Amino acid sequence: MRSSQQIIDILFILCYNRDVIIITAKGRRKMNYLDLTNVLERCKDSANIGYDIASKQVKELDATLTKAGEQIEQAIDEFNNSPCYISDMASLLQSQLGDIRESFSDFSVAVKNDLKTAKKNLSKFSITLFGRTMAGKSTLMETLTNGDGKTIGKGAQRTTRDIRKYVWNDLEITDVPGIGAFEGQEDESLAFESAKSGDLILFLMTDDAPQPSEAECFGRIISLGKPVICVMNVRAAIDGKSHKMKLREINKAFNMERLETVRKQFLAFSSLLGQEWGYIPFVYVHLNSAFQAQSIIQDAESSDELYRASQIEYLKSKIVEQVKTHGEFYRVKTFIDLVSKPLIDTIDTLLGQSNLNSTQGRTVLSKKRDLEKWKGEFQENGIKQIKSYINNLKSDLNSEIASFAEDHFDDENADKSWEKLLKSQKVEEKSRGVLDKLSEQCNDKINAISREIQNELKFAYSVDADISLKMPKIIDGRRISEWTTTIVGGGLAVASGIAFLAGAAVAGPLGWIALGVTGVGLLISHLFKSRQKQEQEARKKLENSLKKSVDALCENLESTMLKNFDILIEKRIVSLVKELNKMNSVIFKLSDTQRELAWSLNRDLLQTNKQIVTEAIHIIGASGMEYHINSVARIPGVCILLCLNDGVRFPEKETEDLRRLAGEKIAFVFYDDDKKTLISRIIGKSVKREMIHIEGKIGVAHIPLDNMPPQVINKIKLAQQLSKILITK
Repeated sequence: MRSSQQIIDILFILCYNRDVIIITAKGRRKMNYLDLTNVLERCKDSANIGYDIASKQVKELDATLTKAGEQIEQAIDEFNNSPCYISDMASLLQSQLGDIRESFSDFSVAVKNDLKTAKKNLSKFSITLFGRTMAGKSTLMETLTNGDGKTIGKGAQRTTRDIRKYVWNDLEITDVPGIGAFEGQEDESLAFESAKSGDLILFLMTDDAPQPSEAECFGRIISLGKPVICVMNVRAAIDGKSHKMKLREINKAFNMERLETVRKQFLAFSSLLGQEWGYIPFVYVHLNSAFQAQSIIQDAESSDELYRASQIEYLKSKIVEQVKTHGEFYRVKTFIDLVSKPLIDTIDTLLGQSNLNSTQGRTVLSKKRDLEKWKGEFQENGIKQIKSYINNLKSDLNSEIASFAEDHFDDENADKSWEKLLKSQKVEEKSRGVLDKLSEQCNDKINAISREIQNELKFAYSVDADISLKMPKIIDGRRISEWTTTIVGGGLAVASGIAFLAGAAVAGPLGWIALGVTGVGLLISHLFKSRQKQEQEARKKLENSLKKSVDALCENLESTMLKNFDILIEKRIVSLVKELNKMNSVIFKLSDTQRELAWSLNRDLLQTNKQIVTEAIHIIGASGMEYHINSVARIPGVCILLCLNDGVRFPEKETEDLRRLAGEKIAFVFYDDDKKTLISRIIGKSVKREMIHIEGKIGVAHIPLDNMPPQVINKIKLAQQLSKILITK
C-alpha cells in the first residue's frame, strides 16, 4: 500500500480553466482539453478538400500560363521573321522574350512543387515556430517534448539547414533557426518556405523592446495569410535562486501593465505596413520556469507552483483552442493559399511590368513620330539646300562664261582651261560639304532622339514603385525575394537597347556620300573636243556651248546629290524608324500579353478567394450566404472584401464569426458595372471620384497616390482586383 506522500508524488489534481488535468512530479499527462483526436481527423478531411480545390486551381493556372507561353512564342516568331539590321538589339529582345517564356514555365512548376510538398502532410496539422536566436525556442521545445534540456542555449550554434521538427499533442512543430534576426538570405528563404506549408504560426518574442526586424518578419508572415499566436517569453532571471525568490521574480515579471506596453509598442509597427495586428492573440509565458518545473524540480508541490506560475498551460490551451475552433479552416486555407498568395504577387508584378512596357512603347512611339515629322521637314529643307546650292553654282559658272569665251574661243586647249576653272571653284569639295552638313544634322537629330528616349525610359523605371503600388518597409535596403518574382523578368530593358539602336543608326563611314564630281571634267573635255573640230567657231556659239555644259554639269550634280541625300535619309532615318517600329511591336505585344495574363490570373484569384470564403461560411454554420456574394477580393492576412449584390445585408453575427475564423478584417461593397463607381466605393473618401481617370482602351485607372497611407494602398489593391483595372499614379 502506497503512502500519502507517494500518492501526492504520483497524482495531483488541478482544476485549470474548468478542465481537469493529471499532474505528476515527473510530468503531466494530457486529458480532455488537450485531446485533439477527433479534431485532427476532421482537419484531415478539410485538408483533402483544400487540396482538391488547390489542384483544380493549378490546372486552370496551367492552362492560363500555357496560353501566355504560346503568345510569347508567337511574338518570338514574329520578331525572327521580320528583318532586323541591328544585331545587338535583336539579340537583346529575343533573349528577354525567351526568358519571359521560361519564367511562365518556372512559375507553374514552383506552384506544383509547393502543392506536391504540402500533399505529403495531408494527415498532419503543422505549426511553424518563428523567433530570434535565444528567444526561447529551444526551451519551448524541451518543455513540450519533456526533454532533458541539452539543446537549450545552443540556438546560435545551429546551422542554416538545421531544421528541427518535433511532435507535441499530435501536432507537428517545425522550428527554423535565427528567423527574427535574419542572419542570412538563405535562412530567410528557408524560414518562409517552411511557413508556406504551416497551418498555424507561433511567433516567439521576448518582453524587451521589440525590434523593427522582428516586426517586419511578423508583417511578412501576416501577408502570407497565416494565423498567428504571438508568444511573449517573459525573461525573469530565476537560476540559482530559492523557490520563493523564483516565484517572486516571475510574478513581478508578469506585470500586465508593463507587458501591455511592450505589446502596444510591437503593434504600432503594423500601421507602417498597412496591416492590423490588434486581433492577434498574445500569450505571456515564462518558459524557463516551465522547463525547470517539469524536468528539474523534484519536489511535487514546488514543481507545481513553478509550473502554474510559468503560464505554460495557458499557452498549451491557447494552441489547442485555435486548433479546435479554427483548425478545419486553417487546413483548407493552407492549401488554397499555396496558390492564391503567389497569384497575388505575380498579378501585381505582371500588371506593373505591363504598364511599364506600355509606357516604354508609348515613349518610343512618340519619339518615332517626332522623327518621322522631322524627316519630312528635314527632307524638304535638304532638297531646298541642294537646289539652292546648285542654283548658286550655276549662277557663278554662268557669270564666268562671257569672259572665258572672250579669252578662249580660239584656244585649242580651252577644255583644259575650263577644267582648271572648275577646279578653282572647288565644286566637288563644296558639294561634299553640303551633304556632310546635312549628314551632321541627321546624326544630331538621331542622337537627340536617342537621349530623349533613354532619359524618359529611365524616368519610367524610377516611378515603377508607384506603378506597382508597393507597400513600404520598416527597414529599407534589405532585398526580399520569393520564387514568385521570376515573372519580374518580363520587363524589357529598352533603355539599353536604344543605345545599341541609335549607335548603329549613326555609325559607319561617310564614303557613300561620294559625288562623282571628278567625272564632270571628262564630260566638258568631250564637249570641247567636239567643238575643236569646228575651226574658227564664233564666240557666241562657244558661250552657248558652255551654258549647255554648265546646265548638264549642274543637272548631273543635282541628281547625284539628291540621290545621295535620299540614301542618307533611307540608311539613317528610315532604317531607324523601321527598327523602332519593330521594337514597338514587340514591346506592345509583350505588354498586352502580360496584361491579359494578369487579368486571367486575377479571374482565377477571385474564384479562389470566393472558395476560401465559401468554406469559411460553411464552417461557421451560415451555408447559403455565399450565394449573395458577387465576388471576393482579398489581401492575405489583412482584409477580405465581399462584393455584394444590391440589397443584400450580411448579418453582424456571421460577419464577426467570419472575421474571427479568417483572422482578417471583413469589409463590404455593393457591386456596380461602372468601374469608376466601383473603384470610388472601395477606396472611399480618401480619393474624390472626379480625381479618378480611366483609360478604358488599355485598362488603366490613374489616381493621385502621393503620401497615401498604407491602409489606402490596401483599398486600392482590393479595388484593382474587383474592377480588373490597373490603378497607378
